[in-house]
Amino acid sequence: AGMAYNAISIKKCSPHIGAEIGGADLTENLTNRQVEEINCALNEFGVVFFRGQKLTPELQDRFVRYLGEPHVHVGGKSTASKPVDGYPALRKQHFNENSARISGEAWHTDQSCAKVPPKYSVLYQEIIPPDGGGDTMFLSAAKAYDELSPGMKEYLDGKTAFHNADVAFDASVTKDNKESHLVAEHPVVITHPDNGRKVLYVNPYFTRYIKDIPEDESRHILQFLYQHQQKPNWTMRFNWSDYTVACWDNRAVQHYAIWDYWPNERLGYRMFVGGTETPTR
Repeated sequence: AGMAYNAISIKKCSPHIGAEIGGADLTENLTNRQVEEINCALNEFGVVFFRGQKLTPELQDRFVRYLGEPHVHVGGKSTASKPVDGYPALRKQHFNENSARISGEAWHTDQSCAKVPPKYSVLYQEIIPPDGGGDTMFLSAAKAYDELSPGMKEYLDGKTAFHNADVAFDASVTKDNKESHLVAEHPVVITHPDNGRKVLYVNPYFTRYIKDIPEDESRHILQFLYQHQQKPNWTMRFNWSDYTVACWDNRAVQHYAIWDYWPNERLGYRMFVGGTETPTR
């Protein structure tokens, strides 16, 4: 049921999630048609990849602006990434033998602890660890919803979950700095604003509990939902190469950064495309 792509080429990574895009040079200006098709590909595949793109902060910023407005990371002081001078929305993710932890080492969707989470994330990897290290995994939370039993879909309908950042963002770094303690409430199942698909919008990084049900019920239901979301059938594992860009839709997919490369180095830069609406049923 996919659309026809003419201005870019598409090579699917797996049946339910992910595609590599060719025919788009992100170091050059993109045509309106290319931007339109990249947006369509994000809608259709959830995450897209562009290999062989040598980007500067300026070029990454320009690419992000084709897709929307840059969004400045909330909870920034307490995460493992660092801001880049002159580009408040750009964060450097540099990990090596001195790193105590890395960013995103658990399944999550970026910033679901915010009232209006970012729409897209754009991650540019400049230095990749050797031996196939440093892969990123992605899952389709829309396909995961589709595959729930009818009774479970009915049960989840109308339920709301509480999200906060206190586990994901290192509170020891922030002490009394309340900026990391972001809280938000979102429906457990949201409707994607662009393609109308229903999405299972809970994740182990930011979701704390489902409201208005007993604590143990919430705990078991969430545990089941996470296990269901993480089934291999609708996940993929992306093997980076130097100078590759990944762009994913935070409303539709989750991701997991694998830290299997210590003490080797990995250097990347991430920017968010700002969201325009709160997630809704």
